Amino acid sequence: MRITTWKTIRNLAFLLLLVIPPSLSARTLCVFSLVGAQGELWEQMEDYRVAALQWGEPLSLRVFTDERIAAEDLKAGLCDGLMMTGMRARQFVPFTGSIDAIGGLHNYRSLQVLIELLADPRLAAAMRHGAYETAGILPLGAAYLHINDRAINSVEKMAGHTMAVFDNDRAQILMAEHIGVRPVLSDVSNFSSKFNNGVVDVIAAPAVAYRPLELYRGVGLQGVVLKLTTVQLTLQLVLRHERFSPEFMARSRHYFADQFERTMKVIRAAEDDLLFFYPPPDKDQERYAQMMNESRRFLIEAGVYDRDMMRWLKKVRCKVSPARAECVDGGEW
Repeated sequence: MRITTWKTIRNLAFLLLLVIPPSLSARTLCVFSLVGAQGELWEQMEDYRVAALQWGEPLSLRVFTDERIAAEDLKAGLCDGLMMTGMRARQFVPFTGSIDAIGGLHNYRSLQVLIELLADPRLAAAMRHGAYETAGILPLGAAYLHINDRAINSVEKMAGHTMAVFDNDRAQILMAEHIGVRPVLSDVSNFSSKFNNGVVDVIAAPAVAYRPLELYRGVGLQGVVLKLTTVQLTLQLVLRHERFSPEFMARSRHYFADQFERTMKVIRAAEDDLLFFYPPPDKDQERYAQMMNESRRFLIEAGVYDRDMMRWLKKVRCKVSPARAECVDGGEW
C-alpha cells in the first residue's frame, strides 16, 4: 500500500510540473564571487532574489569562484544569467562592458550618474546584444596601481617592468604593450599571488581586493598603492533576454541603480583600510592622465571598446566636471 501511495504522490508531482507555466519555474542566476556564497555581494544577490520573487520571477542562485567557468556555463545555457565583472561582460554586451574603460570615468559620482542614466527605459535597446542583455550594474571600485617599489614613480619608469594582465581582457594586454610594460598573462585566481610573490612588479586592483587577496604582502614596506583611478570597475548582471520579460529587465536595472550607495559604503571602507595609499607626485599626475587617455583612444581605434559607450562616458565626464578641457575641444570621446 505504501508503495502504491508513494507512486501516486510521485505521479501527481510530475503532473503538477507539467501544468505549471514555465514562467513560474525558477531561473538560475550564476554569481561570480571569489569568496563564495558569503560576503556583501552574495547578500545583495540574496536580497535581489527576494525582490525578483515579489515581481513574480522565482530565481535560484548558484555561486562560482572561477569566473571563466561561470561564463562558459552562461554561454552553454546552464545559467540564465551571470553576475560578473564588467571586463568579462564585454564579450556578452560590448556597450556596458566598455564602462570599465581605461581613464573612462574619474570619480564615483560620474559612475553613479552613468548607472542611473543606463537604467532609463529609453536606453533599453542599447543594453541588449545578441542573446544577452545587461540587467544591472554595481560599482566594484576604482582600480589602483599596486607597485612593489616606490622607485617606479613615473609612467616612464614603469617601462620594462612586469605587470599582471588578465588573459581574457584584450584592453589590458594592449595597454601594457602600448606603455612599454611587459605583460604577464594571468587571471582572477592567480594575479594576486604573482604580485605577492614578486613574479610581477605591478597590478591594477580595487581596494575591496586588498585584504581578501593579501595584496599588502606584494606592496610590502617599499611599495605603494597609487591613489589615481585607472579604471572604474563594475559588476554587471547579464541575462539571456529571451528568458525574462522586458518589464523584469527594466525593474532589475532600476533595482541595481538604487543599490549604488549601499555598495559604495563597502568600497569606501576598503579604501580607508589601504596602507601606503598615496597620490602620484603633482608633476606626474598630468602624465598619468595623458597615458590613460592615449591608451583609451588607442584601444577605441583597435576596436576593443564600444564607441557608443565612449561617447556616453565623455558626456558624463563633462556633465559632472564641465570645466574639463575636453568638454570644449570638440572631440568625439
